[in-house]
Amino acid sequence: MPFALAVATTAVVLVGAGSGTLPVLDASALPQLATTTHAVSERDLAADLAGGNPFRRLLHSWGFVRGRERDFQGESNRIDRVVSRTLLFTHPAGARAYVRYVGAHATALYGAGSSSQQLANRGRSGYLLDAAPCACHRASPTLLAVVARGTRVTWLEANGGGVKPAVVVGLLARAP
Repeated sequence: MPFALAVATTAVVLVGAGSGTLPVLDASALPQLATTTHAVSERDLAADLAGGNPFRRLLHSWGFVRGRERDFQGESNRIDRVVSRTLLFTHPAGARAYVRYVGAHATALYGAGSSSQQLANRGRSGYLLDAAPCACHRASPTLLAVVARGTRVTWLEANGGGVKPAVVVGLLARAP
């Protein structure tokens, strides 16, 4: 492919990928919890893994375009917090690379003793991470599902006394 055509094709992909609002888990999925919604940047993603600039360079190499997050928070009998993110990459390989990286770095995200296992959901593939249990008084389980399909990554993290893999997978099935 000639260089000019490759540049033009990339520009079209970036313009198309950057338009519109990225969908996240609908607020009606957890009506008992208050929600806030905001953009997610490279800096936000790097902060998750304490990766700083080296991780930001990885995100750039994977073609991260932008992200959006809805945070559900409050106190309930089962779930105290859910974070639903949608991340957009320029190429499917970049989205898959991000998901593989998160799946391989459960310890960097949640500390020693955290684990991950493969997960498939609605044609999306990725990982279910189980945060290491905390010795804190009234500590609640935290689980994260991160999956990719095409250029889109879906991230669904949940915390609370009733958070079990089936709860997270059920919410993931409702997430875009």
